Amino acid sequence: MFRRPDFRAASRRAVRTPATRLITSLVVALALLAGSAAAFLVLAPADPPSKPYDLAKDAPVLIVLGQSNAEGWTVPLTDADRAKCQSLDNVKGLSRADHRTVGATAATWSRYTCAGNNLGLEHGTEPKVGYNHHVASVTALRWQRAVEAGAKLPDLNVIHIAWGSQGVLETEVGGNNRWWPDRDPTDIESLFPLAMNTIGNGLRALQEDGKRPRIIGIHWNQWEAEAKNAGTTVDGLKQAFLKVLNPLRTITGDTGAPIFLYRPRSVGYDKAATLRTKQALEEIAVDPPYKLLDTRDATALTFSADHTTSQAGAYLYTLRSSTEQQIEDTAWDAAPPQNNFGIFTDTKHYTTDVHTWLADQQWKTVFADGKHGAPVRATSNAALSKSATQSSTYTTPATATPPAVAHPAGLAADGDRSAGTTSFSATSSEPQPWWQVDLGATKQIRSVELFDRTDGDAERLANLYVMVSPTDLTGRTVTGIEADPTVRTVRVTGTVPTKLTLPVGADGRYVRVQLAGTGSLTLAEVQVNVPATPDR
Repeated sequence: MFRRPDFRAASRRAVRTPATRLITSLVVALALLAGSAAAFLVLAPADPPSKPYDLAKDAPVLIVLGQSNAEGWTVPLTDADRAKCQSLDNVKGLSRADHRTVGATAATWSRYTCAGNNLGLEHGTEPKVGYNHHVASVTALRWQRAVEAGAKLPDLNVIHIAWGSQGVLETEVGGNNRWWPDRDPTDIESLFPLAMNTIGNGLRALQEDGKRPRIIGIHWNQWEAEAKNAGTTVDGLKQAFLKVLNPLRTITGDTGAPIFLYRPRSVGYDKAATLRTKQALEEIAVDPPYKLLDTRDATALTFSADHTTSQAGAYLYTLRSSTEQQIEDTAWDAAPPQNNFGIFTDTKHYTTDVHTWLADQQWKTVFADGKHGAPVRATSNAALSKSATQSSTYTTPATATPPAVAHPAGLAADGDRSAGTTSFSATSSEPQPWWQVDLGATKQIRSVELFDRTDGDAERLANLYVMVSPTDLTGRTVTGIEADPTVRTVRVTGTVPTKLTLPVGADGRYVRVQLAGTGSLTLAEVQVNVPATPDR
């Protein structure tokens, strides 16, 4: 949990050094932001380096994922901030038009405009759809104004994927399970594979441009859907969240960048389920890089009309002498559902002040706590030229053109993605055919990319499994593998496009591709992405 701001810091007399000149420029920039200048001044960087970044090389990256509060639903930007969003020359993003697609092979960074940059679902009233007040937009505006005020900062790069009401469980109420990791990755509305593919492509694009991506923060603003789900245990929720968060750490290089979790707080959902969700996130947040942001600590909070107003207090309730559990029980039991306690615009969505406070914590982490983001390592293909096997090997008939050509497993690990008429692996038509590669040692696998044939029969690569295991899977059945907790299994129920990136985020030595039904398994190439060495 973050400390409350030191309100005495603003009155200290500073020595004019290069470092303090940067501080001054950032303070000026903060004062330009909408809202209370005083609130921003006390959150100004205390003692950042004079050059936290290499302007020519470094590429700070902010990632914001989650539900409606990650989208800033019901909290629009002011007209001034909305206008400013059209001139963010020093903030880059990924547009919906170019990046909300299955199996994207690349990413193109362009000017961030607040609207059209959420790859989930944007809400609002025309012409303000997507112009919402949340961590991504507030930090983008703050970054741009800091640069304009003289701060020497490289361009900020923002990846934002949020969709209201969506959760991580297959059984989410109403089927709102778009963040469930095992949703079909060929469905555009499966947010987890979309996020993993987008993040991987975005980081790689920066690296290919000669930049050094540095994750400054990952925000997982997610808990509302799970707070509706009355039938899930604390441990079940914890494991469901980690099934998203662990691959997220891997795909971003596990640099130690802070992953911000949000403490559940609402009278709008099932109380017992909300408390279980809170406990699950608290248990995850015990260890770095996870940090739990408690919105009760947000400044400028007020109580609802039915409670005592307290502008000075930074906590949601005045019962701080009681235990936290007693506070929750007393306040929730006594309060009618319409009370928002000054933290929600209704009973579910954060106020502008709370969203601003969340952005303050992100800003403070970078410029006061000095966590400018460790460089993300590039990836390399660990499957290239490694030993590959398959359940059988198809050979074209002697009467075919060309005749008697074999398609061994190694052709899917030879670096040739073109397929053509010969450069692909193929099995005979049989029940649940498989292809497997031995990486030679256990690797931290960020993702697996499947390249389909482009010369015909593309429909064959469909309805399949991708499995990552620490041990050889030869001789094992799909049922047995799926029941093995040491194996990371990703199911694809649709047809694979020309290329499909499957987020894995797991350690393993053996990677298997296997059809769920009967047919011939053909693969132009299988690429297994692992951190490259040495660091780039």
